Amino acid sequence: MARRNLQDGSATPMEVGERDRAVTIQQLVETTPESRFPTERWTTLTATVWMRKMDVSASERVTAEQIAAAFDTQWEMGYAANMDPELVDVPKKRRLLYLGRVHEIVSASQIGRREGIELLTIASTRAA
Repeated sequence: MARRNLQDGSATPMEVGERDRAVTIQQLVETTPESRFPTERWTTLTATVWMRKMDVSASERVTAEQIAAAFDTQWEMGYAANMDPELVDVPKKRRLLYLGRVHEIVSASQIGRREGIELLTIASTRAA
């Protein structure tokens, strides 16, 4: 069972049933065609991952901006090597799609010892 990271450094259990949102994970693919100009596109890495979604309140958003990059949603998922921030530059190479909306990842951290992954995102105005 994964454990949530709390602000005071402690953790509480995260029940699998709390992961009730079907989210698509996309990865950035860079290619260099014959024109030799690199192009970037997003492709589906994992079609459905069950995550827990927690929206950040206005007061938390103000506090978060003083400490680090702003974010508006916190996601928790089970551990997956292709999303491990120690193995992949998650904010640069991954993004989430949820209900047709793009969520740009601004931060990723491991929960416990490979028990889960916490993602902080900001909803994008870009179309999916």
